[in-house]
This record gives sequence, structure tokens and C-alpha cells, in this order.
Amino acid sequence: MKNSIKKKEIKEFYDNIYKKGDIRDNIRLYCWVISLINPRPLTRLLDVGCGVGCLLSEATKRNITSYGLDISYESLLRTKSILPEIEVCVADGEKIPFKNNSFDTVVSLGSIEHFSRPEEGVKEIARVLKVKGRAALILPNSFYLEDILRVLFKGMPNEQWQIQERLLSKEKWSALIKENGLGVEKIYGYNKYPELFQEGTYKIKSIRKYIKKFVIKYFCPLNFSWQFLYLCRKIND
Repeated sequence: MKNSIKKKEIKEFYDNIYKKGDIRDNIRLYCWVISLINPRPLTRLLDVGCGVGCLLSEATKRNITSYGLDISYESLLRTKSILPEIEVCVADGEKIPFKNNSFDTVVSLGSIEHFSRPEEGVKEIARVLKVKGRAALILPNSFYLEDILRVLFKGMPNEQWQIQERLLSKEKWSALIKENGLGVEKIYGYNKYPELFQEGTYKIKSIRKYIKKFVIKYFCPLNFSWQFLYLCRKIND
């Protein structure tokens, strides 16, 4: 894939976001991912593109030795303020600063698609995984049902607000993963959890949007999901 945006621009983009706020999903997503990969206590987990440490927080509750990596220094300042015991490093996910076979589990939730070279990110995850180590990757779908319906009925394509975001089909992401050192064990569809109330309040957001998100969440076919969660194993050399 063509390197069209400089790493400095990507870093500045995310630093600006984390100075003002953050990027996070419903807490149930992070709990779900942890339950699926089911790492044992005291094993080593790396979160590539950890943001403000939402998944790391859930991992530490389960006594998992956790590490965070992100290209944004500002995001890691936030992570350390919440989880001072966690080791974090500012780094490019295409050049992970850990030795081969360092981790039992590696997760990357919605980050690889923003890399200049996503295939290098997958290779690095495979490299730092131990033999028989597991990885969980969340990646966006180019055939998301809601985007298709928006084009059909409104003629409005979805606009990606994050920098350098690549969307691929389930099969194309699977091929990229397999070509770069990971074997795909299972693929799950992920659609956002419907939220009726504004966070921390009992004020209703939108009943119409809640119903729409509910239907998509629980009835959307796999191939039309918003994102895919790939559970992977390291392929032995």
C-alpha cells in the first residue's frame, strides 16, 4: 500500500485529538475482546494503538501483565495518569520496539487501517508474538450495511474523519493477515452497541437511532458488519 501521508502528520493528528478528548468505544467492546482471547493471569499482553488505555484497564483487572504502544504521546500521558503501573511507549506500530516472541497476546483495535503500511503492522505483531501466541485485530469493512444504505437512499457516501483510513472487505483483510504471518482462527462481526442514554445521565439520546443501532447490532449479516474482529494465531516458521 502506498505511503501517502508522513508519520509526523499522523502523530500530530492524534496528538491534537488526545489533547482535547479521546477515541474510545463502549466498555463492553473491551470486555468482549478480553473474554474472547481469554489470556491467562500473569501472561504478557501488548495493545498496539492503545489510545487512553481502555482495553489495558480491563486486562489489568484480570491480573494480566499489560503494555501499551501508541504513536501519540498525548494519548499515553492520559493512559499513565489512569494506569501508572502500566509500561507504555511512544512508537510506530510498523516498528514495534520489542524483541521477537515477547508477548502471549497482542491486540490492535481499530489502528492498523491508519498505518502507512498495514501489512508491516501485521508482520510486526506476528514477530513479537510468542509461538502459539494469540492476536485480536479489529479492522473496518468496506461494505458496511449502514454506509450502503446511506448511498442507496440519500446518495451520500460515508466520510471518514480519521486520517488515512483504509476500508477492505472481510476476504481482503483476511488475505492481508494471512500473508503477513498470522493465521485466522475466527472472524466476528462488530457493530456499535446501541446506547439510549447520554453517558453518565438518564437523558435519552434518540429513540430512532437507538432502534436502528439495535437492529444493526444484533441482526446485521457478518459480511455487512461495521468492523471485523479477527482472532489469530502466530504461524510457525
